Amino acid sequence: MSNSKRASPARRRVALPRVLVIEANPGYRSVISHVVELAGGQFESVAEVQQGWRQLDSERTFDIVIVGVGADSPVSPDDVAKLRTAAHCPLIVVAESYDSAGDTLQVYEAGADQVLPKPFVPDALIGAIKSEIRRPGPASVVSLASRIEIGSLVFDAAQRRIVGAEATVSLTRREWQLLTFFLANPNQFFAADEIVQQAWGSNASVEQFRSYITRLRQKLVSFASYCEVVTERGKGYSFVIVQAERRSNQA
Repeated sequence: MSNSKRASPARRRVALPRVLVIEANPGYRSVISHVVELAGGQFESVAEVQQGWRQLDSERTFDIVIVGVGADSPVSPDDVAKLRTAAHCPLIVVAESYDSAGDTLQVYEAGADQVLPKPFVPDALIGAIKSEIRRPGPASVVSLASRIEIGSLVFDAAQRRIVGAEATVSLTRREWQLLTFFLANPNQFFAADEIVQQAWGSNASVEQFRSYITRLRQKLVSFASYCEVVTERGKGYSFVIVQAERRSNQA
């Protein structure tokens, strides 16, 4: 029983929301990171926006991105838009250099979910983080069982990966949401805009979908004998699950 009690906190830590902190000022970066922990999250911090893009472009996934903006470390609305496109998760901007309501509006329009002033009240940032953590994703995102098997191929939702004899492939959060929609609707054709709305909601575009469908196809190459994403003009996109008898004929 005592061993079970000791293991419980570790299990809880694994489930903590992951927050990427981008802040050039070391003092602010430390404080924001500490506030993330107080809000019930775990953080990863970098100093520059370019470093943040690299983190978001990797296999790491984040639930929230917090960007600090200062007079010596400006972050433009274009930077905010690029971060939001790469992150596919809520974006909180903590800024001391947006002097007018018009500037702040531009940041919102670029993709920020919340904009807080610097210096900030820690409780306000905690509240903003908790608000974004509690906010559900698109209502239409299809829930998926923690483990689905197609022959010897395993789709592992907990780890966001596909495991087969041929390879093990990890997916980003956005890629997994796309695959989840397809797994729930196999062997059916859907238009791109319909998939975007069902898989991701209103915070994504068809252009983003086309980019991610290319990435997903590349990751499914190793498993082509089990499944593939096909496109037909006038019909759209379909996740085709290859029947077992067809696989045996190919063997």
